[in-house]
Amino acid sequence: MRARYSLPYAAYIVVFGLAPFLATFAYMGFGLRSALTLLTAIRPYLGLIFYNTFLLAVGQALGATLIGLVEAIIVDSLSERLRTPLSLLLMLPYTVPFTSAALMWVISLYGEGYGWFTYFLHIPFDPLYQPSTAMLTITMVSVWASAPFSFLMIYSALRSIPREVKENALMDGLGLSRYYGEVAIPMASKAIVILFLLQFALGLGNFDIPYVMTMGGPGFTTTNLAILVYNAIFEMGSFPAGALIAAVLSALALAPALLLLAVMRAQRPLLPSVRLHMPDGAFKALMVLLGALLVFANLMPVYWMFLVAFRPDVLDFRRPPVLVPVAFTASYFDQAIRGSVPYMISSVVVSVGVGLLTVLFSAPAAYEIARGRAGRWLLTLSIFLYTLPSMSYVVPLYIWFSRIDLLNTWWALMLASPIFTATFAVWAMHGFYIDMPKAYEELADLFNIRGKMTRIIMPLSRPALLSVFLVSLIFAWHLLVYPLILASTPYNFSFPPVGAQTVTIYALTAIEQSIIRWGLLAAMALVAALPVMILALAFLYMVSKGGYSLGLKFL
Repeated sequence: MRARYSLPYAAYIVVFGLAPFLATFAYMGFGLRSALTLLTAIRPYLGLIFYNTFLLAVGQALGATLIGLVEAIIVDSLSERLRTPLSLLLMLPYTVPFTSAALMWVISLYGEGYGWFTYFLHIPFDPLYQPSTAMLTITMVSVWASAPFSFLMIYSALRSIPREVKENALMDGLGLSRYYGEVAIPMASKAIVILFLLQFALGLGNFDIPYVMTMGGPGFTTTNLAILVYNAIFEMGSFPAGALIAAVLSALALAPALLLLAVMRAQRPLLPSVRLHMPDGAFKALMVLLGALLVFANLMPVYWMFLVAFRPDVLDFRRPPVLVPVAFTASYFDQAIRGSVPYMISSVVVSVGVGLLTVLFSAPAAYEIARGRAGRWLLTLSIFLYTLPSMSYVVPLYIWFSRIDLLNTWWALMLASPIFTATFAVWAMHGFYIDMPKAYEELADLFNIRGKMTRIIMPLSRPALLSVFLVSLIFAWHLLVYPLILASTPYNFSFPPVGAQTVTIYALTAIEQSIIRWGLLAAMALVAALPVMILALAFLYMVSKGGYSLGLKFL
């Protein structure tokens, strides 16, 4: 049967994904000589910039994957009644936009014991202001923000192992430690390797956290290639230089993207068994201890953000820091709320728009790919485009939107952003439709029911469609790169609407206004994070309780 429902999706990823990706290399050729001349000014620092890029990518990939694996084993080893609350606590950093996460860590890391982190670890300086520790600190925060995604995916892989496999292993006397080391990890190894490669690819293009925390400083100490693309365009004023650096970054990202595609086709375990022999009592005690440490690490930065946002500023610069609520004020939060209105409107409009476009584009395409009516190359291209950094697309998109007067509009953000959410959704929903029984379609054919897609397939897909919509909305709310580059002013309350800066840009202005006004900075970070935190936690709770099937599969 001819594919027709996947055509809009195919056209979208070609126009807003493949074409900008290829155009980045083409724009590199225009003005290449001037771009190279301009970049000679930073030639002494290029080695450091490449080092920072790979350090962040490798650190994020290793840290997020290992922590996600440990968290998945901890939760999987618990009783059913404890899994839901612990899963929500471990997923908490995922609900916080990267901009807000970076801001809350900025005030956590304040030196000389004023921040809770430096106080507990007895660090007498701010790690972000020391060249020897700044990049490692950014990597740590990136791992903190990225590990929940790895946990969710690896935990799903562990839960997909048939229950009788675990029961038989325990009956044979393997014990919990040997079961996870010798059985579960090899069986989930495909998911683990995929997560590592995916985190590595995302780490190569990591812009939000290093930009918010240090803007690449001090000097070039924390500048990576993603920040250098932005600086080349908006500080050096050279689109050819920006395109050249973006092309280099894109070329580097090809390796993990192509490896990921190869791993997706693997049929055998990709990791060896882990030899670990511990009595079940000791193993459970170790899991409890690690779980407590991870929950504390997840909760403390968020708690600190709430605490600082609702207390007088006279309590900020105390040594030791005041770690419990002793006074209350809503003045900072009230100020942050009132100032956020135009940014909040843009975030709501753009996020809902991205969610709707993602569902409309991705669901029919995923269905037709799963049923063999659309070429599998469409799924391969989707996974490939999803793994590329945002900087692979942004230079051509900026130029194209500028030519058609869409810069600084909601349309620019709504059209550009689904290249990440729609490709991710096709990847995820493909597995859902593979598992959907074909009996429904056969009955529809038998009784000659027309409009099978809208009358049968989509209603049966409601849990997956809801999941895709909410995940896409959350992702769009988190975005910083596209709003920073494609928007320049907040919404001006006019029609047609002009101004598209989102709430993540609003939170970012806290750093620019006054770094040491902790209360306002924390309140602005909280305003940017709170709506999507509530939505994400509610959604994750429904999924974990079984009220809705997530409906998404990757393997």
